[in-house]
Amino acid sequence: APDALRHWTSSQKYLLEKSEKGQKLLEVESKQQEDWRRKYDSLGASEKGKMTYENFEWAMETVHSRAFRGDFGALDGGEGGPLRKIASLLLPLSALAFGIIYATDPSVDQYFVPLSIVAATPVVLTIIADQKGSKEAVLLPLIDSANHLQEADSVIEYDPAVDGFVLSLGKKCLVKEGDRAQVCISYGVRKDSELLLNYGFLRGVTMEGLGNDAGDENRDEIRQRLSEQFLIRNP
Repeated sequence: APDALRHWTSSQKYLLEKSEKGQKLLEVESKQQEDWRRKYDSLGASEKGKMTYENFEWAMETVHSRAFRGDFGALDGGEGGPLRKIASLLLPLSALAFGIIYATDPSVDQYFVPLSIVAATPVVLTIIADQKGSKEAVLLPLIDSANHLQEADSVIEYDPAVDGFVLSLGKKCLVKEGDRAQVCISYGVRKDSELLLNYGFLRGVTMEGLGNDAGDENRDEIRQRLSEQFLIRNP
């Protein structure tokens, strides 16, 4: 992510100080750098001997900008995983219980409330699981090379049959640009601050009309456009 905020020069970052949200973003970036340095300093001498801080920083940046996090089906779903497993079991069990009771007592009036509660439980558990999120994170070379489109209906799942991850694409993943087209995937819902901090781009902001990157070693024009658009969206 060459235009992630941590790569900006002091003068380029100064452009973001014109708004309160821009100032908060700079504070988050500074804290992130401090956290990474602290984690590196906590390593033992033997571990530090295998990599410089620059190597460590590159690894941390790769994880933050390339890793996918979520519930990957057959893998453990993190904090919300057990709840999803319970929910997946309760739904067929509640249907089975309803069928058995209906077969023995077609009126089922006295069982309506408890059966309704059991049937609704999977929905409630799934909502709670979504709020808890997942700690599962994976690096997926090639898949991570696709550009981000928040509306893309892409799905990444672990398939035990092939012992690997499978990317499923929907119609919204294909983006046409004139005579050409590209496949996009969704990184999930990302705020402008997170995109600029870890990815170095903003949704819908193109670099058309800017000079050749080769003549702009500090990428001043690109980062100026990004900062201007961030300030417009986040005054």
